[in-house]
Amino acid sequence: MPHEPSPLPSNSATFVALTGPAGNLGDALIRRGTLEWALGTSDEVVAYVGDAPDAWLRQLGVPTGTRVLRSKRSVARWLWLIATAPRHPVLVFEAGEVPLDRGNGLRELVFLAETVIVRLKGGVVVRPPRGIRAPSDPSLWLHARAALLSQVALWRDAESAALARGGRLAPDIGFGAGVTDGKPADERDELIVSLRGARPHPDAAWVDAVRQTAAAAHLRIRTVVQVREDEDRSRELADALGGQFEPWGDRDPVAQEALLRERYVSARLVISDRMHVLVLAALAGAVPVELVPAPTRKIADAFATIGYTGFTRDAAGSDAADMRDFLEAQLDRTSEMRERVRDADRRLADIEAEVRETIRAARA
Repeated sequence: MPHEPSPLPSNSATFVALTGPAGNLGDALIRRGTLEWALGTSDEVVAYVGDAPDAWLRQLGVPTGTRVLRSKRSVARWLWLIATAPRHPVLVFEAGEVPLDRGNGLRELVFLAETVIVRLKGGVVVRPPRGIRAPSDPSLWLHARAALLSQVALWRDAESAALARGGRLAPDIGFGAGVTDGKPADERDELIVSLRGARPHPDAAWVDAVRQTAAAAHLRIRTVVQVREDEDRSRELADALGGQFEPWGDRDPVAQEALLRERYVSARLVISDRMHVLVLAALAGAVPVELVPAPTRKIADAFATIGYTGFTRDAAGSDAADMRDFLEAQLDRTSEMRERVRDADRRLADIEAEVRETIRAARA
């Protein structure tokens, strides 16, 4: 989503968190969206990227002139810069999943302190669409208090919004990464698979169902890698499915994302248990499907926020015929999916405009 240019107040600062591994293109996608919301809001941008390498900055498109803070050793510097910033600073937390299990209490206390400091300085705190994972107290209590103190607090699923007891639902920020219809459904000739390497390998019935679906629809099977740690699993799946394996190898992350977007434009169906594999696929006009043993609620809940449901199925205990019927039914959902994705993109554009107006009003 391109941000609208506007006059920048002199001596102003925006702080944005952009941590993440260069080997996870989904994390890069949503951190890039976070950065786009922050750009153009102040005359100085300060980005905390943790231990991320230079490749990560290229993936996100961090502009020249950004003050970049790296490693946990720079956290004290980050806090000092926030505390000593000019009036009306902006603090933008990163989009994505927020782990609130035991052991995260101190981190959440720091985030609450940052929020309080910015509010006391007459600034604006923005929390882009996020999802809560493994909630436990005191982490959840601290996180909810910080969200309530933020002018903008967005949740990508209803359960997270209920846990936080505040804020509002919004599409995952990845849905704002650019809608491309690509080829018409009847000209798409691939079925793409990309599964997590850390979860159980699908059984023979799953393999049969995917192969039969591809054959009936005259689709070639391709396995791709959107997260480096999944590369071995993609190779195994290509062997099992008789498909083409496309490794990541030594390709630059920016080039790898461009290649995957090109692949999704030609795909009719994309099967994955990685949420942002399915988000990127949907943006490119492919039909997203989650068909794996014991899927979590994460993907289904986030897509439910944009009104797209019924595309996820537990493969455990299902026979090949049932899974094939399920997959074939998904093939007819192209128009519905595209409508939902376009609407999500529009909603995110409207929210970004609201964020910018909130910042402008706070500085008026």
